[in-house]
Amino acid sequence: MKFFVIIIYLTSLNVLPQTGIVNYGEVQSMEMGAPIGPDYRAILVFNKDNSLYVTRKDSLEGGHIREQKSYRASSNRGFTITVVTNPIGFQYYYKTKENTLFSRDLGFDYVKDNTIDIPWDITEETKMIGIYKVQKATAHFRGRDYTAWFTSQIPLPYGPWKLVGLPGLILEAYDTDKEIYWYFKNIEYPTKQAYLLKPIDNPNASWISFQDYKKNRIEKSLDAKAAGRMIAENIGSSKSNSKLKKLDGYIEAFIVEE
Repeated sequence: MKFFVIIIYLTSLNVLPQTGIVNYGEVQSMEMGAPIGPDYRAILVFNKDNSLYVTRKDSLEGGHIREQKSYRASSNRGFTITVVTNPIGFQYYYKTKENTLFSRDLGFDYVKDNTIDIPWDITEETKMIGIYKVQKATAHFRGRDYTAWFTSQIPLPYGPWKLVGLPGLILEAYDTDKEIYWYFKNIEYPTKQAYLLKPIDNPNASWISFQDYKKNRIEKSLDAKAAGRMIAENIGSSKSNSKLKKLDGYIEAFIVEE
């Protein structure tokens, strides 16, 4: 009898869910001060070893999108933004054993990033998202202060975009003003779409480093400013002589010095 029970237990370990898929909404409202911008569909496909987050992809939206949309933050503040998707989308593939994130990121750069070390502060606060009990964690990461809600019911360190490293799957996350906001729609775990979890197909001979990617983003932002576009406001008080700037127009709000 004991032998029979052990066989059943070991067999059950092999049939536990291996791959899952989370559907998120991703609201991008950088520099608007509120979650009022484009609402993209996004997915996170994961197993015990890797995860792949994809957003702004034609197939997720039911076809290609390229259109001007207007949003209003208040009675006297309006924004016009180009809402656009592409056939491949932005992709972020995380390998837990190597603590390395490969991405097809802004500017369609193919980036290898092994510098992600998010200093999460896990609190005692909890709530329910669907059938999942989630717990609150906070961290400062790449220029923004984030709140993430993760569930220990799925004890895997994944989340949307580059938000990884918690002891449970992140179902909801946002920065201070929800200028970037990921919200939970549904989950399929296990999923029949395990084929979606695959490394990013890089057409280039190599990956650029995160340091080079950051440098490129800063240079392009400063070029945009020189062409008459606004970047971020000065950090600190208005009386400060500091020339530090924060690029709030990107998710990664890099600090630069002009």
